Amino acid sequence: MKGYTLMSGRSQRFNLRGRYRARKRERGQLVLVAAILCLGILLSCRSGPKPWYWVACLGGSLGTGFFCLHFLFCVTGFTGDENLLPLCGFLCSLGLMVSCGVSPQLALRQLRWILLGLILIPPAAFPRHWCSLADYRYLLGMGGLGLLFLTAFFGIEQGGARLWLLVGPIGFQPGELVRLGLGIFLAAVFSENLQLFAHPTAQLGPISIPEPRHLVPLLSMWVLFLFVLVVQRDLGSAVLYFALFALLGFSATGQVVYLVLPALMGGIGGAVAARAFPHVQTRFQIWLDPWATPQGAGYQIVQSMFALANGGWLGRGLAQGYARSIPASYTDLPFVIVGEELGLAGLVAGLTGHFLLVGRGMWLSFRCNQEFLRLLGLAVVLGWGLSVFLVTGGLLRLVPLTGLVTPFVSYGGTAMVTNLFSLGLLLNISRHELWS
Repeated sequence: MKGYTLMSGRSQRFNLRGRYRARKRERGQLVLVAAILCLGILLSCRSGPKPWYWVACLGGSLGTGFFCLHFLFCVTGFTGDENLLPLCGFLCSLGLMVSCGVSPQLALRQLRWILLGLILIPPAAFPRHWCSLADYRYLLGMGGLGLLFLTAFFGIEQGGARLWLLVGPIGFQPGELVRLGLGIFLAAVFSENLQLFAHPTAQLGPISIPEPRHLVPLLSMWVLFLFVLVVQRDLGSAVLYFALFALLGFSATGQVVYLVLPALMGGIGGAVAARAFPHVQTRFQIWLDPWATPQGAGYQIVQSMFALANGGWLGRGLAQGYARSIPASYTDLPFVIVGEELGLAGLVAGLTGHFLLVGRGMWLSFRCNQEFLRLLGLAVVLGWGLSVFLVTGGLLRLVPLTGLVTPFVSYGGTAMVTNLFSLGLLLNISRHELWS
């Protein structure tokens, strides 16, 4: 009996060692991310008091948070992807460096939201039965609509749109939560009726469409979402939801009609919105000619172009740029600060981090053998990719400014916590036992 206990203890010890070595790639990448973060915080705070204090406080806390999560994955034998967490860590570190350059206290507030989001990753990554979320699709959809209605009528207006809802002393943006709920709703509906949507039998003129009894509930919910967003005047989120519906429908069915019809409807809706809403009309005017009002409505984009030009190839150095003084730059346009302080090299690094995260997430989602989880993973990463495209496109004047946030980089609590929870869902979907 004693020999058995000794052998059992040894086997458990060797098992733990094996699990610790199992995620070696993730650990090595996190060490590199932690080094980049600490160096960035030191450079951002070098001109202020106590730079090493902020390195220990900000860099040490965030690095500890990611490594604790990594060791939890090792001990539990978690089989999810090893690249998602380091990519997310790099983007969070970039955002923390941007916030630290503006103000260390601002970065400290952002750090609290990041750590809260990291706490929510294990509850999202470990459960084995997230497929049951599909059973609550209409409850989640109606709950999202309820949040949007509350925001539209009782929210706080900023920049011409009602985006914030106050619950006591706490303010948050329901649109970030609703995007995840909408992704779950669309993934559930498309996965449940995949064959019906992929092989339409009805006709609308020359276009083949699914049977109306299956299509109407989906379209009704979608139109309600867009209607509330129009009332709320959050046209950036409306564009994001519109594109998410089109791309997810095409990904699920392979039918081009899910791209063509939304594109036509979106073009018509955009033209109507530009005429009906002064807020939207102003955004289009700024997009077409920001130099008409360089000290007024076009100030943000004009100063952003100057900042990017000022950055050059390698930038002016962390905390040495002027883009931090642009209104809401660290929330709406953090890549302006990155482009000026780290130059084209830093801008390309940040965009590459997002590209790799979205690309890896799409690859992992397609490998999942459960249809609902596959579409849910695609909804998460398509939402991230569309946000980056719309924000960066607005910065480069490819599209009008939308007021959306850059995932994991922009300052903001609701977006950060929601995106980190979504990362946990993606880690769950990436588990090897779910692959085909």
